Amino acid sequence: MSIQYSIDSTDHIRFINEAWLQFACQNDGAHLSRAYVIGKSLWEFIDGEDNRQIHRLILNTVRATQRVQEIKFRCDSSVCRRYFLLTVSPLPEGELMFSTHPLREDSRSPVPLLDPDVKRGRQYLRICSWCIKACLSNQNWVELEEALSRLDLLGGGIMPNLTHGVCPDCQGTIEKELKNPK
Repeated sequence: MSIQYSIDSTDHIRFINEAWLQFACQNDGAHLSRAYVIGKSLWEFIDGEDNRQIHRLILNTVRATQRVQEIKFRCDSSVCRRYFLLTVSPLPEGELMFSTHPLREDSRSPVPLLDPDVKRGRQYLRICSWCIKACLSNQNWVELEEALSRLDLLGGGIMPNLTHGVCPDCQGTIEKELKNPK
């Protein structure tokens, strides 16, 4: 089943489907009820300025061209890699429909960095909202497992908080796809 939500012309959430609610509940978002979400600005739920910029580009492109855009992304849990296809469709009067379709899921050993119940410290680690790679201090983006190893986070230390951004590879891919729709 496709996870769906829509926004109005001012980017306020108008609709979320049952699959959206189920996915939220399964991913530490049980507080995200219809009453909580409907009417709020989409931008309240998107972390990181570079991530907000790429979302604005997607929204503006769909509204300006009145064409559907499709973008692949990941939304991992601590025990699996999840691959999705995001479809953004124009609706009348500047409204947009977002549909997220699962493509596949790959099991993996638990990654404590993605476990919402793990104790967190004061430090932050930026991850790409689209491919889930982590940004190390030298602007090098690596898979989470490599980041855990390189940052010595497997030794039982306190995990950093996560913040979201967009890696250069995903930024370039999304911009290219928006310029050359399928």
